[in-house]
Amino acid sequence: MSARRKADLVIHPIRLQIMQTLAGELMTTQEISGALPAVPKSSIYRHLGLLLEGKMIEVAETRPMRGIQEKVYRLVQAPHLGPEDVAGFTSEDHLHCFTAYVATLLRGFADYVASDSEHDLVADRVGCTEVIVHATRAELDKFAAALNPAVLDLLKNCPGDGRHRHKIAVITHPLNALGDDDG
Repeated sequence: MSARRKADLVIHPIRLQIMQTLAGELMTTQEISGALPAVPKSSIYRHLGLLLEGKMIEVAETRPMRGIQEKVYRLVQAPHLGPEDVAGFTSEDHLHCFTAYVATLLRGFADYVASDSEHDLVADRVGCTEVIVHATRAELDKFAAALNPAVLDLLKNCPGDGRHRHKIAVITHPLNALGDDDG
């Protein structure tokens, strides 16, 4: 699959939500639809087809259900674009991908606040913060080396035992400010 095709599959907000929903899970279309109530079921079917075609997901098994074989899906490739996937991208391509990603973040938060339940942002551990730091590339690498194991530990957790799904998004980029000539 071409890098552009993979990017188009990954950055679409609904497909990204489907892949995030399938992360570490085996789910039927009905279960995916239940996890994404704001997405019409017909849209989920269409996007599942595209993800299957692009080999981002696969049918893990089929189960008999009311006289038909119900498909159970699993994630094959993480919804991740690496350096090799974006090597030939233009500035506009990068901005398009980032915009789609941010739209997915916004949709997830909108779904949270639109839910019927009362919202206790402190109890739910909801937070947004932005800080500006001065760091060398080596210092940023050290930060990532400390952060990645903590995230990987959380990824090992299975549902249950009081665990709820949370999204953690970390975005870093240099700022082009006056006086910054060392990138």
